[in-house]
Amino acid sequence: MKVNVLGFAVLLGLATALSDCGSNATPPERLSAAEPPPPRIPGSEPPQDPMREACRRDIARAMANPRAPGAPEFDRHRAEILGRARGEAVLFVEEPRITPDARLSRVAKRTRTALARRSPLRRVSGWRRLLRGNPAGLRSLVLRDGYLYSSEPQEALALVARVRLTDLFDEPEIALQRGARIDTLRRVEARSPAYVYVSGEQIGETAVLLLGDRVAPTAADLGVPWHRDLAGLTREEGCDRIQPVHMTRNALVARLRYGGQWVRTLLQADGARLHVKCLDEPAALRRAVAAWKRADAPRRRALAALREAVRQQISERLPFDRPRGEKSIDHDGSLRREWRTAYRQRRNAFQFDGESYPVFDSRGNPLPPQMCVDFVLDSFERGAGTWFRRRGEPPGRTSGGLDFGAFGIENRRGVLSFGRFAEQRPAQFDTLKLSPEHRIPFRNRTAYFAFLVDHSDLFAPGDVVAIRGRKRDGLIHQHAILIEDTDPITGFPHALADQMRWPRRRTWEGIMAEAPARSLYFRVRLAPTLLAALDR
Repeated sequence: MKVNVLGFAVLLGLATALSDCGSNATPPERLSAAEPPPPRIPGSEPPQDPMREACRRDIARAMANPRAPGAPEFDRHRAEILGRARGEAVLFVEEPRITPDARLSRVAKRTRTALARRSPLRRVSGWRRLLRGNPAGLRSLVLRDGYLYSSEPQEALALVARVRLTDLFDEPEIALQRGARIDTLRRVEARSPAYVYVSGEQIGETAVLLLGDRVAPTAADLGVPWHRDLAGLTREEGCDRIQPVHMTRNALVARLRYGGQWVRTLLQADGARLHVKCLDEPAALRRAVAAWKRADAPRRRALAALREAVRQQISERLPFDRPRGEKSIDHDGSLRREWRTAYRQRRNAFQFDGESYPVFDSRGNPLPPQMCVDFVLDSFERGAGTWFRRRGEPPGRTSGGLDFGAFGIENRRGVLSFGRFAEQRPAQFDTLKLSPEHRIPFRNRTAYFAFLVDHSDLFAPGDVVAIRGRKRDGLIHQHAILIEDTDPITGFPHALADQMRWPRRRTWEGIMAEAPARSLYFRVRLAPTLLAALDR
């Protein structure tokens, strides 16, 4: 279905419950209303619901406790910060504090004073340069109560872009908290020192420092967290938006949105993790929410599989399909066909224009060169179990629940051709092509980010977005991006993944700053029946 932005926004209120749910089951009709419930009049309902009455008492006790200060300046610039600096969507109970001058070493204090008037990028770069080899001194300036944090968008970007874990620590092991999860990292002294995960699904992978992360020499040194994990809550609960009402140290009274319906909720804090304690709603609506969550569970599992497929491709560092030494786009897409031939012939390498390229990595994983659309479609296929077999196994792809090759796409590697293909198949894809007045160039960052917040319901995890515009070579370019997650507070799509040189998780700033004349062009969303193929 091709509609313009304004027309789609009008229809959204009627379709939210269906378009947001990635399962084959139809969400309960009670969750189709997009408007908040009317204000309650105390005493207007008979006390015939003990569970609700108990919830109201718990909420009253929470509301009677002092309100936590939060981080109002961070929240004021929330979309711009998340649009520039990579980080998890969290809510701060209290703003992390800079280290007071009295607690700084003399050299750290001199460094802070000398660079105080510099721009954020120069200031952070200067800290790193002047305190090289002094990790304790550097982290006293960079970290705030152990957090990589700033409420200034430019400084937040500078911190994520310039600071590495090995700049801040030289201990053999350190602890990193991201969201509610705490991981142990071990230092490896390779050609370039790094900290790697020693457990979990990321074992052996190099750790990077993101905005909102908290790091310390040991888990015990992390202390009581000052943040709450919103991304973890939405993935577990199935709600897509959160409106905080009253936040304390141990609880959060909030309105959660399930499939378009806002629900008054009491959330309990267990460290950084939030879990739903009760819903202050009639029993019928509570049952409808529970039924909606069960119906929505396949969508959440499918998105988890999609994120895992992205992680695997990043870990394997699949190459971009451009011959070595090429500066232009003229030969983009030349390598994958040669790779396929070598792969089918069980060779370990192939030649192109006198250069040799590997067919597998050192661990035996296949290395098919990718264009940007390849990466997006490969992510969905791989999440559904369709992928090339490893070295030593019969060459070919394991057949999973989704294979775009079966759709007869004329050119599955081109951004515009994929958009036209999706537009022609409304049963499988929901396509939105932005009208010219809404194609805001990224150089107008304030307006660009504001548009994404104001039209946040047009974008959801699992969406494919295309950007288009002129680059420095004077030509019009297109690029495809996968949205992995949105901010539960604003709805802003901030967690992006794409393929340029290699698969990466990036922000709008990271993707678009090199050519800020580009703007959003279209959005494609897989139908629930297609996305369900990833729920294996």
